[in-house]
Amino acid sequence: MAAKRRLTPKAWSICLLAFHCACAPGAARAQTTSLKAFSIPAKPASEALIDFAVQADISIGGVNACHGLSPGLVGRYSIDDGLARLLAGAGCGFRRVAADTFEVSAAPRSKSAPPQRALPRPPAPKASEPVALPGDRQVVVTTTKRAALIGSLPYAISALDHRQLEDAGAMDVSDVAVQVPGLATTNLGLGRDKLLLRGLSDGAFTGRTQSTVGIYLDDVPITYNAPDPDLQLADVETIEVLRGPQGSLYGGGAMSGVYRIVPRKPELDAWSGYARLGGSLTNGGAPSEEYEGMINAPLIRDDLGVRAVVYKTVEGGYIDASDLRLSNVDQTVRQGGRAALRAAPGADWLVTLSTDYQTIDSKDAQYVTPGGGRLHRANQILENSNNTFSATALNVEHDALWGDVTSTTSFVQHRLDSRSDASNALPLFGQGTPAVGSYEEPIRIKMLAEDLVYTSPNVGRLRWLAGLYAQSTIETTDSIVRAGPSPAETNLNADTLYKEHRIDRHDGAALYGDASYALTDRLTATVGMRLSMSDSATTSDVAAPKIEAERTYAGRTTSAGYQPKVALTYKLAPDETIYALVSEGGRGSGVNTGGQIGTVFATSPTQPGVHRFFGGDKLWNLETGAKLAAFGGRLSLNTALFYDIWTNIQTDQFMPSGLSYTANAGDGRDLGAEFEVIARPTQGLTVQGTALLDRPELTRAKPGFMPGSGLPGVPDVSLSGRTAYRWRVWGDISALVFAEAEYIGRSHLTFNRLNSPSEGGYVLARLSAQLEMDRWRLAFFLSNPANARGNTFAYGNPFNFQQAQEITPERPTTLRATLSRDF
Repeated sequence: MAAKRRLTPKAWSICLLAFHCACAPGAARAQTTSLKAFSIPAKPASEALIDFAVQADISIGGVNACHGLSPGLVGRYSIDDGLARLLAGAGCGFRRVAADTFEVSAAPRSKSAPPQRALPRPPAPKASEPVALPGDRQVVVTTTKRAALIGSLPYAISALDHRQLEDAGAMDVSDVAVQVPGLATTNLGLGRDKLLLRGLSDGAFTGRTQSTVGIYLDDVPITYNAPDPDLQLADVETIEVLRGPQGSLYGGGAMSGVYRIVPRKPELDAWSGYARLGGSLTNGGAPSEEYEGMINAPLIRDDLGVRAVVYKTVEGGYIDASDLRLSNVDQTVRQGGRAALRAAPGADWLVTLSTDYQTIDSKDAQYVTPGGGRLHRANQILENSNNTFSATALNVEHDALWGDVTSTTSFVQHRLDSRSDASNALPLFGQGTPAVGSYEEPIRIKMLAEDLVYTSPNVGRLRWLAGLYAQSTIETTDSIVRAGPSPAETNLNADTLYKEHRIDRHDGAALYGDASYALTDRLTATVGMRLSMSDSATTSDVAAPKIEAERTYAGRTTSAGYQPKVALTYKLAPDETIYALVSEGGRGSGVNTGGQIGTVFATSPTQPGVHRFFGGDKLWNLETGAKLAAFGGRLSLNTALFYDIWTNIQTDQFMPSGLSYTANAGDGRDLGAEFEVIARPTQGLTVQGTALLDRPELTRAKPGFMPGSGLPGVPDVSLSGRTAYRWRVWGDISALVFAEAEYIGRSHLTFNRLNSPSEGGYVLARLSAQLEMDRWRLAFFLSNPANARGNTFAYGNPFNFQQAQEITPERPTTLRATLSRDF
C-alpha cells in the first residue's frame, strides 16, 4: 500500500501526458484567430490598449503612441479584429511582431484604412524612445498565472523583457540580479549556485533542503533542492521575479518567491532568426568566446511552427593552481539549446511541445587563497564539476468564453557531478599516512510534474484561478571519499575510505487557488490557499571498505498542510496602486543519513549535533507596498515594506569531516524595505535605482547555533544604480550607452557570526557602448573597470571549511564584444 500511495501522483501525471498526446493534435488553433471575450468602455486609446492586452493575454508595446480616443470594445472578437475596432479613429495602427506580441505606432491614416499586419521581426528601437528598464507599470506579466499589469498586482514583482535583456547583454541570472531589487545569488560557480530573495537565506550551501526560491522555465519547475542550473538567457521573452511566498499561485510551493524564465515561442506566420558571436579579454586570464543562433520556421503557416536556438560559451579561466603549476585552470564551457514545436490546427486550442538541454563543464573551482598578489589556490587536485540539465514539456492551452484551461506536463533530468580536494580531512576517515584525497558526489535527479490550471475570464468584478499540481521525484546520490599517493591516482587505483549510496523518492500533490473581487472601482480583495501533501522515502547504504563496516537506513516521512494568503489593493489612479498582503510558505521534513561509520545521531531536541530527522519550517510574510508615478509617468516608484517570521529554519551544514547534513537552526525574522525608482527626465535618457535594506536575525537558536546572528550571506544593505541613454547618430544608426553599479554590503557566511568568515562590502560595475543599424548590433561591455577584488563568496571547499581562508573574488577587468544580426 505504501508503494502505491507513493507512485499515485506519478502514475496520474503519466496518464495526463498520454491524454494530451492523444487529444491535443486535433484541438489547437492560433491565438490570433480564436475569439476572446472583451469588455472595454470608451476611454483614451492608450488605456484601452492596456485593458485589451490584459484581457487578451498578449503583450502590446508602444501604447503611449496613441493619443486619441477609443470607442471601446464589448463582445467576442479575434485579436486582429478586436484591435482594429478598438483603434478605429484613434490615430494609430498596429503590427503583429510575434504570435502573442503586437507593436503600436502613431500613423496618419484614414479611419477606414486597414491595420498593419505581421512583420518578420520587430523594428529596432527608435532613437527617441527611452531605454527600457524594469518596473514599467504598462508591462504585462503572466507570473500570476493570468495576464496582468505589474502596477495592478498586490505583489512585489519585477520583469525584464527581451529588449531589456538584449540591451544589458544579459547571459544568466547574475546579470538579472543587478536590475532586480532583492534578488541575489551565491558565487560558487556556474551551475553550483543557489538563488535568494529578500535576504531570506537558509544558508549558503546547497544540500537536502527544498530551494526557498521556485525556479521555473515557463510553467515548468526545474529544481527541487538542486542548485540553479544557470540556464543561458538565449532567445528569452521575459524574466519575471515575484517576491514573497507564492503557494496559492504555484502548486510546487515557493517559500520566498519565484524566478521565472519565459522563452520566446514559435511564430506561426513568419520566418525569422538571428546570429550572434562574441569574445572577451580578461586581465591576467585566458580569452573567452561565445556563439548563439536562432531560427523560427512556420512549417504550416498559421497552423504549425518550430523555433530553435543553440549556443556555446567558453569562459576563459583566470585562477592559477600553484601546487600543480597550472595557469588559468578555471575554464568553464556552457553549451546547449532549446527547440519548441507549436501547433494550432483547431478552434481555441494551442499546443506547444518543447525541449531544453544544457551542460556546464568547469575544469576547476573559482575560489582562491588570499595573499601573494595573484589569484591562485594551493590544492592537490583540480576540483572539476559538471551540471547537465534537460527538460521536456507538453503545454496545452484551451481558451473559451468561460475561461482558460492550461495543462503543463514536464519531465526534468538533472545530473550534477562535483569533485573536491579532501586531503585535509583524510585522518577523520581513518587514513593514517599522508595522502592526496578526493571527494566525489555524482547526483542524478528525475522529476515528473503535472500542473493543471483554470483561470476565469478577465472581465467582471470576480476573477479567480484554481490549480491541481502533482510531482514525483527520484534523486540518487553517491558520496565517495578516496585517498591515493598522487593526484592522478585519486580517481584510479586509490583506496575508497567512505561511500554512501542514497536514494530519495519524493511524491507530492497540491490543490491551490486564488480569487480577487473588486469591492469598488478602486478597492480589490484577494484571497488564496494551497493545500498540499507529500510522501518521501529514503534508503541509504554507508560503507567504509577498508575496515569492512557498513550502516544501512530505510524510512519515510509524510507531511500535509495549508498555506493561506490575503491581500487588499487600492487603486489611487490608473497607474498607481497601494496594497497590503499576508502570505505563508513552508517546507516539509526530511532525514539525515551521511557521516562516517560510528556517527551517533542526536535524539533529544536540546542535544547539539546531527539529528536523524529534521523538521519542516514555516514562513509568514507581512507586507505593504506602493506603486506610484508622477510627472506623466516620467518618474515612478515601487516600494515595499515587509516583516517575515520564520520558524524552525531548515539549513544545510557541514560536519567536521566535511560531509553535509541538514539541521533546524531555530526561529528568525527579517524586517526590511525595498525600493525601485525609475526616472525618464528627457527623451532617450533613463535612470534607475534599486535598494534592499533589511535586518535579518536568528531570534531563537537551537543547540549549536548562536542567537542574535544574522541570516547567512545576507547583507544589511544592497544598492544598485543604472543610467542609460539612447540617441540617433545618423540616419538609421542609433547608439546606446549605459553605466551600472551594484553595492553588496557585508555579511557572514554562517549563522554563527563570531567564528564565521565574512564576505561582501564590494561594488560590481559595468559600462557599455552599443551601435545599432538596421538589423545589426555591435556592443562592447567593460566589467570591473577598476579591477577590484571584492570577496563575493567566502567559501570554496567543504573539507577546508573553517580551517583555511578561501574567497571568491570578482572576475578581473573584462572587455567583451558581441556582433549580432537579425534576419
